[in-house]
Amino acid sequence: MKDSTRVVAVVVAAVAQIVGSPLGTALSGRSVGDVSDGARSLVTPAGYAFSIWGLVFLGSLAWAVFQALPSQRTRLVHRVTGWPLALAFLGNTVWEVVYPLGGVWQYVAQVVIFGITAAAAVGFARLQRPDVQRDLTGAARVLPAATAGLLLGWVTVAPVANVGNTGVALGADPSATYSTVAAVAALVAVALIGSFVVLNAEVAAGPFAAAVVWGVLAIAAAGGPLPVAVAAVGAAAVVVVALGVRAAAPRVSARALLVG
Repeated sequence: MKDSTRVVAVVVAAVAQIVGSPLGTALSGRSVGDVSDGARSLVTPAGYAFSIWGLVFLGSLAWAVFQALPSQRTRLVHRVTGWPLALAFLGNTVWEVVYPLGGVWQYVAQVVIFGITAAAAVGFARLQRPDVQRDLTGAARVLPAATAGLLLGWVTVAPVANVGNTGVALGADPSATYSTVAAVAALVAVALIGSFVVLNAEVAAGPFAAAVVWGVLAIAAAGGPLPVAVAAVGAAAVVVVALGVRAAAPRVSARALLVG
């Protein structure tokens, strides 16, 4: 019964996050992109960066179907990651609905996005357990390992952008010196967090690093001040170097680290 409940929850949450964005647009009359563009900060990524959600949603849905197969329902990897990732997917759904509403809902969205990051981090951390690693065979290497890594990598960058947008919406001046300092500090934090995760990971660090690099380079490409662009490129470089160092470490499976 417990396995069946978890399986259904994962499927429902994976589907819900796909319909969350159009639902939010229908309720508010504007899309997430409209709101983001209307309050662009120095850490708002270039628009193309958000296309990564398509890959995250596809991977999430594929894993939801895979873990629902009768032969997969009792596997350890699905049992330990199912609830955290289902919560992350549900968080995505809530964020997509409330963020376009603006006003006080921006504060709600801010809390939700950090909740998404926390839930994805728990799922990713559980993948690092030795007993779970032994269960990462076949399609489970990509589903859910690589999907969880990709999701966590992106939502490591997304809260920075979300905070920046909220700050601008509340009256912060993107052209002010304090905004540049704050943006650089935020990107340094992303570099530190990203490299820490990579250097301590055993599996799925490749997708995680790819998503972080994708996000920070999109911030560099957004046309902000030179210090912010340099900090963003520097953050990408730090994460890539950390991945190379970790992959070269003794007794680390490069395949598991880079894929899942």
